[in-house]
Amino acid sequence: MTAIIVTLLLMVIGGFIAFAIYLQLKEQARIERLRKVALLNNQLRQVRRYLDELPAQYQPKDMRLWLYARMIAICDELLAVQPDEPLSRRRRFLHEEMQQFQSSKEKRRAKPVVDEIQIMEMKRLFESFHGYLQTAKTAKQIDEDSFARYDELLHWFRYKINADHHSYLARQFFLTHKMEDAISEYNEAINQLRPIEEKTEAIELITKYQEIIQEIQDDLALQQREAEMEASTLEDSEAEEGLDDEWQKFMEDGEFKRKKHF
Repeated sequence: MTAIIVTLLLMVIGGFIAFAIYLQLKEQARIERLRKVALLNNQLRQVRRYLDELPAQYQPKDMRLWLYARMIAICDELLAVQPDEPLSRRRRFLHEEMQQFQSSKEKRRAKPVVDEIQIMEMKRLFESFHGYLQTAKTAKQIDEDSFARYDELLHWFRYKINADHHSYLARQFFLTHKMEDAISEYNEAINQLRPIEEKTEAIELITKYQEIIQEIQDDLALQQREAEMEASTLEDSEAEEGLDDEWQKFMEDGEFKRKKHF
């Protein structure tokens, strides 16, 4: 009898222990699921930020399409962990947005780089995106060729953004007819590209700025020649007027003398 009671007690205790382990495992799985959901939601917000905040000149079409694809893939992972109708609806909207962008022929407008604060913010965004690319590469969420291309583009953008800023300032000076200041800013834009001047993109941009500088200098030289010609014409006109005045005075004086003599 005693042996049966002991056996039953052991079974009950074992049952309680097994149930406790089951509850613990279930709780760990729940916590792990919540952790994964939080991580995926953070990734979703992160990729959305890249889509929204990277200006068109720093986000080529294939890169933007890859970001759309990543958002959709993250939504799929979230739905697998935690099915949700609002999230399903959001995924559909994302897919439609990506398809619309892919089929659109409209050129996206570049965003001017107006100040140093914007440059710092954009460079931090470049660094964040670079880190995300490395994570995606490790997780095999991006192929080697695309990673290499985007990595090279980010390196180029870190210099281009400074050149874009000085180009913007130069344009503002040009529009307010401060041509010497405009030339100075275009030269500074070229200087910002000197560390990577062997790159094809840098060569094209440097050539563009040099052509603009030459056009401004040619225009200034033409204005100077026109001003000199105008000044010369004015001097000749004043000299002729002076001769006319002297001749008129001579004639009037001669007429007066004739009348007096008469």
